[in-house]
Amino acid sequence: MPPTRAGKSQLAKLARAHKPSARGQTPRNEDYVEIIYELIREKGYAKPVDIASHLHVRPPTVTGMLDRLHSEQLILHEKYGGITLTEKGKSMARSLGQRHALLVAFLKLFGVEETTAQKDTEGLEHYIDSRTLDLLARFVKYVDQNPQWWSQFRKQAKT
Repeated sequence: MPPTRAGKSQLAKLARAHKPSARGQTPRNEDYVEIIYELIREKGYAKPVDIASHLHVRPPTVTGMLDRLHSEQLILHEKYGGITLTEKGKSMARSLGQRHALLVAFLKLFGVEETTAQKDTEGLEHYIDSRTLDLLARFVKYVDQNPQWWSQFRKQAKT
């Protein structure tokens, strides 16, 4: 049975939604940069075996991605040595951290538990448009500055 007109429209929407982000990075690139940044922040260094452990992948997978990140000038990596982020990589990691924190804060406003908010954010943070993120930031700031409004809204939403 041929797709309906609405089906084509939905297919077109799905195709647009799966286009690479304007940031030009894949979710996997972002995951690696985020993990490298956090490893360096917490341990002082990042090694392929640690990255593999945290991302639940095999070391050869990490090696391939490190080559890719190096070619994109996000990391510096000496064979059998540690990994450091370039300024471009650090900037990307900081941006990811801010995006992550904002999404967690937004979800927690609705009563989502911390662990669930962290897990859900991992899925959301790579696909959210920067304009949407800006609106969420303004919303979270508004709620912080107007707690009585949010309290009234939550009471109303429960009924």
